[in-house]
Amino acid sequence: MTGGAPPADPLVLLPGMLGDATVWDGVVAALGPETDVLRPRVDLDDSIAGLASRVLDEAPARFALAGHSLGGIVALEAVRRAPARVTRLALLNTSAGAGSSAQRAGWARLAERVGRGEFAAVAAELARATLPAVHRADPGLVSRNENMAGTVGPDGLRRQLRAQESRIDLHPSLAAIGVPVLVLSGELDEVSPPALQRDLAEPIRTARHETVPGCGHMSPLERPREVAAHLRCWLAR
Repeated sequence: MTGGAPPADPLVLLPGMLGDATVWDGVVAALGPETDVLRPRVDLDDSIAGLASRVLDEAPARFALAGHSLGGIVALEAVRRAPARVTRLALLNTSAGAGSSAQRAGWARLAERVGRGEFAAVAAELARATLPAVHRADPGLVSRNENMAGTVGPDGLRRQLRAQESRIDLHPSLAAIGVPVLVLSGELDEVSPPALQRDLAEPIRTARHETVPGCGHMSPLERPREVAAHLRCWLAR
C-alpha cells in the first residue's frame, strides 16, 4: 500500500461567451501538469439548461468546476442540477441573475447584427469591449480575445445569445451550495462589476470573494498567473 494524499478531482474549466478553451491556456500552464483539466465547449446548445446538461454528460463522476462569465452561469446551473457531483465551484466575472432589460436588449441587437452577416464586426467590437480601457491598446490581448470567436462562429454565437435569453434567476439556489466556492472579480470589470460578484458570494456560506487588481472581465486571459494562484488556493481548501 502506498501513502500520500489521494489524487485531486479533475478540474472542468468553462469559457465565457465567444470564448474557447484557449482562454484558459495561461491558467492551465501556471497550475502545472499535475492538474487534470477538461475544457468543454459552451456554444453547442441554445439554453443554459442544455449547456449545463452537456457539461454534466462530458464530465467525470465527480469534479471541481470553474466557469468564466457565461461559463459561470452554466456552472451554477450544473451545480443546481447535480450538486453531489461537483466537489468545489469557482465563479469568475459572472453573476446569478436572469439578465437586466438592458442586457436583453443588447443580446437581441447582437443577434440581429449576426443574422445580417456582421459576425466579424461584432467579434472585433466585443474583443475590445470585454477588456478594460487600460488593456484595449494591447494588440496581443485584443487579438487573442478576437481569435477565440473563430472557434465559436456565427451559429455558435447565436446559440449563446439564445442561451443568455433563457437565463433564470439563480439566487434562490445559492444558499444550498455547500462545497468550497471561489468568487473571483476583476477590479476593472465593466461587464460584470465586482458588486455583482459580492451579491453572488453573499448567500453562499462557503464562498470567498477575491478581486484581481488591474484586471477587467477577461481575467483568465488578462491575469492568468494571478487567476491560477487563486484557483490553487481554492483547490487546496
